[in-house]
Amino acid sequence: MNGTDLRLSLQIAFTYIGTVVGAGFASGQEILQFFTLLGPMAYPAILLAVALFAWVGVQMLLLGHKLKARSYREMTAYLFGRRLAALIDIAMMIMLFFVSVAMLAGVGALFEEQLNLSFQIGVLLTMALTFLTILRGMKGIMTANTVIVPVMLLVVVTIFLQSFFQTEYKPALTVATSGSTGYAWIISAITYAALNMGLAVSVLIPMGGEMKKPSVLKLGGLLGALGLGIMLLGAQYAMSTRMPMIAEYEVPMGFLSSTFSPLMQGLFIVALWGEIYSTLIANVFGISTQLASPENKVHGSLITVVILTAAFFVAQIGFSNIVHYLYPVFGYVSFLLLLLLLWPRRIGLKK
Repeated sequence: MNGTDLRLSLQIAFTYIGTVVGAGFASGQEILQFFTLLGPMAYPAILLAVALFAWVGVQMLLLGHKLKARSYREMTAYLFGRRLAALIDIAMMIMLFFVSVAMLAGVGALFEEQLNLSFQIGVLLTMALTFLTILRGMKGIMTANTVIVPVMLLVVVTIFLQSFFQTEYKPALTVATSGSTGYAWIISAITYAALNMGLAVSVLIPMGGEMKKPSVLKLGGLLGALGLGIMLLGAQYAMSTRMPMIAEYEVPMGFLSSTFSPLMQGLFIVALWGEIYSTLIANVFGISTQLASPENKVHGSLITVVILTAAFFVAQIGFSNIVHYLYPVFGYVSFLLLLLLLWPRRIGLKK
């Protein structure tokens, strides 16, 4: 593998991470709801989720390559048949829309809690930048993530190290909720992976369709899963040291960073905003490519504006409410897609 292939693999990995690590992940709300509340079983749950990210992520990229896909419509038609695919496409667009709503609500909460600025200012600024990025297509998305994701990785690792060496705080080793026993950690891991893979498909499938070498896609998918694992484990450990009070915050990782130096808090705010932005552009891009003709850029731009405007109004219901009530439901809906992607006979991409 030459230097160009390695660079492309890293871009794929960063785009994969950026698609998954949105407001819910980077803010800590997803980690709190799916893992931290499990107590010590959060760690095996994370390892299981990362294994699924590696396997299914590579399968998605290779499937996109095989189909030469321009959107995830080709994938759903291949897996489900064209009649059922139409229903699946609608369900996925609904999921992508409401996660886009969560991204906007998350950035509004970030501006309110960490910057003491208006919720609406944060949302409108992010909407404008999202629109400008999507105008550049997949190239714009990959470029944005190549800048944003390394910063977020650095911030999460730094938060983990500071939490690890602060001896006055120890991880909470008790289960925080009465329902987090037995096989709950397995269900939580699979639901989390299914949710995020169901959303990542909007970018992974067309990205696979644009790449020429399967080896580049495989390495990119594996590196992306590795990066996600590092971030999940580091954030989980850091958050567990401040349970249960951290569960009261809309942006738990923001609260955690505020207990460190002002520089650390500033870096976290920048990184969190970047990750919200990266996932928002992926989701809105996924919806617009389904609804607009690839040849008609004006039509696509108009659809992007309509999607962002509708998401702006729905986002007023609040970030933590969306994560708590809708994300688990979306995880169950995505579970069928996860099973089909894991079925070797159907996918036929082992070689």
